[in-house]
Amino acid sequence: MNRQQKILGEGLGFDDVMLVPLRSTIRSRYSGEIETTAPIAKDAPPIAVPIISANMDTVTGWRMATLMANLGGFGVIHRFMSIEEQVNEVRKVKERMRVLEDRPPVIRCDATIQDARRLLTVRERGYVILYEGEAFNGEFVGIATPRDFDAGRPDMPLSEVMTPRNRIHTVPQGTSLEDAVRVMRQHRVEKMPMVGADGKLIGVYTTKDYKLYNQYPLASLDNRGRLLVGAAIGVQRGEIERALALTEAEVDVLVLDIAHGGLDYTQEILHRLKIQEGVKTPIVAGNVASTDGAKYVRDSGADGVKVGVGPGYVCETRDVAGVGIPQITAIMNAAEAFAHDSDPLPIIGDGGIRKPGDVAKAIAAGAHTVMVGSLFAGTEESPGEPVDQDGMLKKMVRGMASSTAFEKRLALGSTTTSADEYVPEGRTTFTPYKGSASKVLKKLRGGLLSGMSYSDAHTIAEMHEKAQFIIVRTPAMPEQRRPLQS
Repeated sequence: MNRQQKILGEGLGFDDVMLVPLRSTIRSRYSGEIETTAPIAKDAPPIAVPIISANMDTVTGWRMATLMANLGGFGVIHRFMSIEEQVNEVRKVKERMRVLEDRPPVIRCDATIQDARRLLTVRERGYVILYEGEAFNGEFVGIATPRDFDAGRPDMPLSEVMTPRNRIHTVPQGTSLEDAVRVMRQHRVEKMPMVGADGKLIGVYTTKDYKLYNQYPLASLDNRGRLLVGAAIGVQRGEIERALALTEAEVDVLVLDIAHGGLDYTQEILHRLKIQEGVKTPIVAGNVASTDGAKYVRDSGADGVKVGVGPGYVCETRDVAGVGIPQITAIMNAAEAFAHDSDPLPIIGDGGIRKPGDVAKAIAAGAHTVMVGSLFAGTEESPGEPVDQDGMLKKMVRGMASSTAFEKRLALGSTTTSADEYVPEGRTTFTPYKGSASKVLKKLRGGLLSGMSYSDAHTIAEMHEKAQFIIVRTPAMPEQRRPLQS
């Protein structure tokens, strides 16, 4: 191989480019003229704010995923826990809100208050529907809430504290949430069952859900009005079981968590899940950085692609392995790979976001959404508790290829690599405590809106089409000026 074949060209990172200000018809970034709705994966509902919290164990658990979905983004719950724990994290997000609860928590009326409390630790809906007989068939005899539970002993049957069916106000099938709320206010209740002509339960409206829908108008919702949530899976033993359990829990998107998406593992697990197991849940695969890598993920059957090898704040792949493509070029590579596709894969730009302007640059380069890790670490909603270091509150952030993360995987039995062989490609550090992640998300979204207004882009598609870069020839980190590595 000669020198020309060996060196593929130059690569551009976020600091190497600036967006060119264009003649714009947008009067204000906050005027409502800009629409940032974007797809995460094929057949998954789109999100209003194209920002995703990363599947790192110091970034996204159920609390972060809930906040992200409430505010229009999306969270991917990390996989460094047992299958049961990850499934429960997904269920917690799905239980937060919905238009109509069409699968309410049900329990026999002769069950105890203690039994109902246990059920609500899983369902967390704030009430139980009571029925008689061996199985629930839509007929119900009462409703009970934690306030009712407080009126009795733990071993007391629910039938002794419930509100019986003849005292429950209901609305008929077809009633809207707004109309149901008017009825609830009229009768001063907070739960309103919807029933069919035969009197059987169809679902339950609650004032809590109504308040949440009004509080979070941009919320990312599934087709049943529940918050969207993603979950990561790996490729080692037990991951098929994990994926199937997560789909059973109705996760909205599975994210294949591999540092190098160009491995045979990608094709093998996608084939197993989609063809052999018949999984219908959209699967995002990655990570890739080259045009060939993006095509490989597409041709392997993925529903979305995650782009980024080495740009993350706590990733050391470029230093340890000498591998990587600067992120602007990597995203443009993926966009080029799908340029002639009639139904191109959605692109997630994963890593390297340090400033709000980087979000706008990533999407201008061709990403539909961006995945953010370290900026969300250290927030109130990220897993872990703040610690005091020299009088300053901080929280841990670590790359998922770090030595501490490897030790966790080893303890969980989710890796076949021995401790003696493992060479970390990530680091562990502490970042200042930032308060709520909503502040970080607001700044990132504001940067995107501003970048789009300068580019005369009313939509993500227009940002792809219109935005232009100029290369900035200023001193940069050596890794940003390296030739591309194939």
